[in-house]
Amino acid sequence: MLKTGKIARFVAACLTAATLSGEPARAGEQGAVLELANKPEFTERFAGNAQVSGQFLSGLAYRSDLGQLDLSQVRLSYTRDAKEPPSSVCVRVTSADGRYWASNMYRSAGAFNAPPAVPIPTAYGEQLQAYTPSGLLMLATFSETCNDTAGKTYVPGLFGDEKGAELVAYVNVSQSKVSATLTDRDGTDLEKVTCRKPADGAKVTFSHLCNIALTKITYKGSYRLRVEVKGLTRTSTGQDYAVHLE
Repeated sequence: MLKTGKIARFVAACLTAATLSGEPARAGEQGAVLELANKPEFTERFAGNAQVSGQFLSGLAYRSDLGQLDLSQVRLSYTRDAKEPPSSVCVRVTSADGRYWASNMYRSAGAFNAPPAVPIPTAYGEQLQAYTPSGLLMLATFSETCNDTAGKTYVPGLFGDEKGAELVAYVNVSQSKVSATLTDRDGTDLEKVTCRKPADGAKVTFSHLCNIALTKITYKGSYRLRVEVKGLTRTSTGQDYAVHLE
Protein backbone atom coordinates (compact mmCIF):
# COMPACT_ATOMS: atom_id res chain seq x y z
CA MET A 1 0.00 0.00 0.00
CA LEU A 2 1.33 3.47 -0.84
CA LYS A 3 2.32 5.45 2.23
CA THR A 4 4.65 8.14 0.95
CA GLY A 5 5.76 9.55 -2.35
CA LYS A 6 9.22 8.08 -1.80
CA ILE A 7 7.84 4.57 -1.36
CA ALA A 8 5.69 5.00 -4.47
CA ARG A 9 8.68 6.04 -6.55
CA PHE A 10 10.75 3.17 -5.14
CA VAL A 11 8.11 0.59 -6.05
CA ALA A 12 7.66 2.07 -9.52
CA ALA A 13 11.42 2.11 -10.07
CA CYS A 14 11.67 -1.56 -9.12
CA LEU A 15 8.91 -2.44 -11.58
CA THR A 16 10.56 -0.41 -14.32
CA ALA A 17 13.95 -2.00 -13.69
CA ALA A 18 12.37 -5.43 -14.04
CA THR A 19 10.84 -4.55 -17.40
CA LEU A 20 14.01 -2.97 -18.79
CA SER A 21 16.17 -5.98 -17.98
CA GLY A 22 15.43 -7.43 -21.41
CA GLU A 23 14.22 -10.77 -20.06
CA PRO A 24 10.98 -11.80 -21.81
CA ALA A 25 7.99 -13.01 -19.86
CA ARG A 26 7.92 -16.80 -19.62
CA ALA A 27 4.93 -18.98 -20.44
CA GLY A 28 2.81 -19.42 -17.36
CA GLU A 29 4.49 -16.51 -15.57
CA GLN A 30 2.19 -14.77 -13.12
CA GLY A 31 4.32 -11.67 -12.59
CA ALA A 32 4.53 -10.38 -16.16
CA VAL A 33 5.24 -6.66 -16.52
CA LEU A 34 4.90 -4.46 -19.59
CA GLU A 35 7.98 -2.53 -20.71
CA LEU A 36 7.76 1.23 -20.83
CA ALA A 37 8.56 2.01 -24.46
CA ASN A 38 9.04 5.77 -24.45
CA LYS A 39 11.99 5.64 -22.04
CA PRO A 40 13.75 7.43 -20.50
CA GLU A 41 10.87 9.86 -20.13
CA PHE A 42 7.57 9.03 -18.46
CA THR A 43 5.06 11.52 -19.83
CA GLU A 44 2.76 12.87 -17.14
CA ARG A 45 1.36 16.11 -15.74
CA PHE A 46 -0.29 17.15 -12.49
CA ALA A 47 -2.48 20.18 -11.76
CA GLY A 48 -2.53 21.11 -15.43
CA ASN A 49 -5.45 21.47 -17.80
CA ALA A 50 -7.72 18.46 -18.07
CA GLN A 51 -6.77 16.25 -21.01
CA VAL A 52 -10.06 14.81 -22.28
CA SER A 53 -10.40 12.88 -25.51
CA GLY A 54 -12.79 14.15 -28.18
CA GLN A 55 -14.33 10.69 -28.17
CA PHE A 56 -17.18 9.70 -25.89
CA LEU A 57 -15.04 7.12 -24.12
CA SER A 58 -12.59 8.47 -21.53
CA GLY A 59 -11.92 5.32 -19.49
CA LEU A 60 -12.42 1.54 -19.62
CA ALA A 61 -11.67 -0.83 -16.74
CA TYR A 62 -13.07 -3.69 -14.70
CA ARG A 63 -14.89 -2.61 -11.57
CA SER A 64 -12.53 -2.72 -8.61
CA ASP A 65 -13.30 -3.36 -4.95
CA LEU A 66 -9.99 -1.88 -3.80
CA GLY A 67 -10.56 0.93 -1.34
CA GLN A 68 -7.23 2.66 -1.89
CA LEU A 69 -5.14 3.10 -5.00
CA ASP A 70 -2.02 0.92 -5.21
CA LEU A 71 0.05 1.73 -8.30
CA SER A 72 1.84 -1.62 -8.11
CA GLN A 73 -1.50 -3.32 -8.82
CA VAL A 74 -2.33 -1.41 -12.00
CA ARG A 75 -2.65 -3.98 -14.79
CA LEU A 76 -4.06 -4.55 -18.27
CA SER A 77 -6.62 -7.30 -18.59
CA TYR A 78 -5.29 -9.59 -21.27
CA THR A 79 -3.06 -12.64 -21.71
CA ARG A 80 -0.93 -13.80 -24.62
CA ASP A 81 0.84 -16.91 -25.86
CA ALA A 82 4.30 -17.30 -27.36
CA LYS A 83 2.96 -17.35 -30.94
CA GLU A 84 1.71 -13.78 -30.80
CA PRO A 85 4.06 -11.12 -32.23
CA PRO A 86 5.21 -8.31 -29.91
CA SER A 87 2.62 -5.59 -29.63
CA SER A 88 2.56 -1.95 -28.58
CA VAL A 89 0.02 -0.52 -26.17
CA CYS A 90 -0.85 3.11 -25.50
CA VAL A 91 -1.95 3.60 -21.89
CA ARG A 92 -3.61 6.86 -20.89
CA VAL A 93 -4.31 7.58 -17.22
CA THR A 94 -6.45 10.53 -16.13
CA SER A 95 -7.79 11.48 -12.72
CA ALA A 96 -11.52 12.11 -12.38
CA ASP A 97 -10.87 15.73 -11.41
CA GLY A 98 -8.63 16.31 -14.42
CA ARG A 99 -5.60 17.28 -12.36
CA TYR A 100 -3.45 14.25 -13.27
CA TRP A 101 -2.77 13.08 -16.78
CA ALA A 102 -0.32 10.57 -18.27
CA SER A 103 0.01 9.11 -21.76
CA ASN A 104 2.72 6.54 -22.50
CA MET A 105 3.62 3.69 -24.83
CA TYR A 106 4.39 0.18 -23.56
CA ARG A 107 5.70 -2.97 -25.23
CA SER A 108 4.28 -6.43 -24.74
CA ALA A 109 6.32 -9.49 -25.68
CA GLY A 110 6.63 -13.11 -24.64
CA ALA A 111 3.91 -15.24 -23.13
CA PHE A 112 1.96 -14.67 -19.92
CA ASN A 113 -1.22 -16.16 -18.55
CA ALA A 114 -2.13 -13.38 -16.11
CA PRO A 115 -2.81 -9.67 -16.64
CA PRO A 116 0.54 -7.85 -16.87
CA ALA A 117 1.46 -4.99 -14.57
CA VAL A 118 1.69 -1.48 -16.02
CA PRO A 119 4.70 0.37 -14.56
CA ILE A 120 3.84 3.93 -13.55
CA PRO A 121 7.10 5.56 -12.39
CA THR A 122 5.31 8.72 -11.37
CA ALA A 123 6.84 11.73 -9.67
CA TYR A 124 3.44 12.38 -8.04
CA GLY A 125 3.01 9.30 -5.90
CA GLU A 126 2.10 11.29 -2.84
CA GLN A 127 -0.58 13.26 -4.67
CA LEU A 128 -2.07 10.11 -6.22
CA GLN A 129 -2.64 8.63 -2.77
CA ALA A 130 -5.72 10.84 -2.56
CA TYR A 131 -7.46 8.90 -5.36
CA THR A 132 -9.36 5.63 -5.22
CA PRO A 133 -9.27 3.25 -8.23
CA SER A 134 -12.62 4.69 -9.35
CA GLY A 135 -11.04 8.15 -9.36
CA LEU A 136 -8.30 7.19 -11.81
CA LEU A 137 -9.38 6.45 -15.37
CA MET A 138 -7.43 4.10 -17.64
CA LEU A 139 -7.85 4.01 -21.40
CA ALA A 140 -5.55 1.61 -23.27
CA THR A 141 -5.36 0.71 -26.95
CA PHE A 142 -3.30 -1.68 -29.02
CA SER A 143 -1.60 0.90 -31.23
CA GLU A 144 1.83 2.06 -32.40
CA THR A 145 1.44 5.60 -31.08
CA CYS A 146 -0.68 7.52 -28.58
CA ASN A 147 -1.23 10.22 -31.21
CA ASP A 148 -3.56 8.08 -33.32
CA THR A 149 -5.79 5.57 -31.56
CA ALA A 150 -8.90 5.93 -33.75
CA GLY A 151 -10.17 2.56 -34.90
CA LYS A 152 -7.81 0.62 -32.63
CA THR A 153 -8.73 -2.13 -30.18
CA TYR A 154 -9.25 -1.09 -26.57
CA VAL A 155 -8.14 -3.33 -23.70
CA PRO A 156 -9.64 -2.80 -20.22
CA GLY A 157 -7.58 -1.73 -17.26
CA LEU A 158 -7.56 -3.75 -14.06
CA PHE A 159 -6.84 -2.59 -10.50
CA GLY A 160 -5.75 -5.64 -8.49
CA ASP A 161 -5.45 -9.31 -9.34
CA GLU A 162 -9.12 -10.17 -9.78
CA LYS A 163 -11.58 -8.99 -12.40
CA GLY A 164 -14.79 -7.51 -11.13
CA ALA A 165 -18.13 -8.79 -12.37
CA GLU A 166 -18.61 -5.69 -14.49
CA LEU A 167 -16.82 -3.71 -17.15
CA VAL A 168 -17.06 0.03 -16.47
CA ALA A 169 -17.03 2.48 -19.36
CA TYR A 170 -16.45 6.11 -18.40
CA VAL A 171 -18.23 8.40 -20.85
CA ASN A 172 -17.91 12.16 -21.20
CA VAL A 173 -20.92 13.78 -22.90
CA SER A 174 -23.18 16.76 -22.29
CA GLN A 175 -26.50 14.96 -22.80
CA SER A 176 -28.29 13.11 -20.02
CA LYS A 177 -29.55 10.01 -21.85
CA VAL A 178 -26.63 7.66 -22.50
CA SER A 179 -26.61 3.92 -23.16
CA ALA A 180 -23.96 1.29 -23.88
CA THR A 181 -24.34 -1.97 -25.80
CA LEU A 182 -21.86 -4.86 -25.85
CA THR A 183 -22.00 -7.02 -28.99
CA ASP A 184 -20.10 -10.19 -29.94
CA ARG A 185 -18.34 -10.88 -33.25
CA ASP A 186 -21.53 -12.37 -34.71
CA GLY A 187 -23.43 -9.14 -34.11
CA THR A 188 -25.46 -10.48 -31.19
CA ASP A 189 -26.23 -7.97 -28.46
CA LEU A 190 -25.00 -9.42 -25.15
CA GLU A 191 -25.78 -6.54 -22.80
CA LYS A 192 -27.45 -3.15 -23.14
CA VAL A 193 -27.37 -0.80 -20.18
CA THR A 194 -28.50 2.70 -19.33
CA CYS A 195 -25.51 4.72 -18.16
CA ARG A 196 -25.84 6.77 -14.99
CA LYS A 197 -24.32 9.93 -13.62
CA PRO A 198 -21.82 9.57 -10.74
CA ALA A 199 -23.61 9.35 -7.40
CA ASP A 200 -21.18 11.79 -5.79
CA GLY A 201 -21.56 14.50 -8.40
CA ALA A 202 -20.23 15.56 -11.76
CA LYS A 203 -16.59 14.92 -12.71
CA VAL A 204 -14.23 16.80 -14.97
CA THR A 205 -13.21 13.86 -17.15
CA PHE A 206 -16.46 11.88 -17.31
CA SER A 207 -20.16 12.53 -17.00
CA HIS A 208 -21.59 8.99 -16.96
CA LEU A 209 -20.71 5.48 -15.80
CA CYS A 210 -21.79 2.48 -17.88
CA ASN A 211 -21.65 -0.72 -15.78
CA ILE A 212 -21.76 -3.70 -18.14
CA ALA A 213 -22.19 -7.26 -16.82
CA LEU A 214 -19.91 -9.81 -18.50
CA THR A 215 -21.76 -13.03 -17.76
CA LYS A 216 -22.29 -13.75 -21.46
CA ILE A 217 -18.65 -13.53 -22.57
CA THR A 218 -17.85 -16.86 -24.28
CA TYR A 219 -14.50 -16.38 -26.03
CA LYS A 220 -11.22 -14.49 -25.86
CA GLY A 221 -10.99 -11.75 -28.46
CA SER A 222 -12.68 -8.72 -29.91
CA TYR A 223 -16.15 -7.49 -29.00
CA ARG A 224 -17.90 -4.27 -29.97
CA LEU A 225 -18.90 -1.62 -27.49
CA ARG A 226 -21.36 0.98 -28.76
CA VAL A 227 -21.94 4.14 -26.74
CA GLU A 228 -25.09 5.99 -27.78
CA VAL A 229 -26.31 9.43 -26.74
CA LYS A 230 -29.84 10.72 -27.23
CA GLY A 231 -30.24 14.49 -27.42
CA LEU A 232 -33.13 16.76 -26.53
CA THR A 233 -34.52 16.43 -30.06
CA ARG A 234 -34.52 12.61 -29.62
CA THR A 235 -31.85 12.22 -32.28
CA SER A 236 -29.20 9.64 -31.43
CA THR A 237 -25.43 9.84 -31.89
CA GLY A 238 -23.18 6.88 -31.30
CA GLN A 239 -19.59 5.71 -31.42
CA ASP A 240 -18.33 2.13 -31.77
CA TYR A 241 -15.22 0.69 -30.15
CA ALA A 242 -13.50 -2.65 -30.63
CA VAL A 243 -12.80 -4.06 -27.16
CA HIS A 244 -10.58 -7.02 -26.26
CA LEU A 245 -12.22 -9.22 -23.61
CA GLU A 246 -11.34 -12.58 -22.13
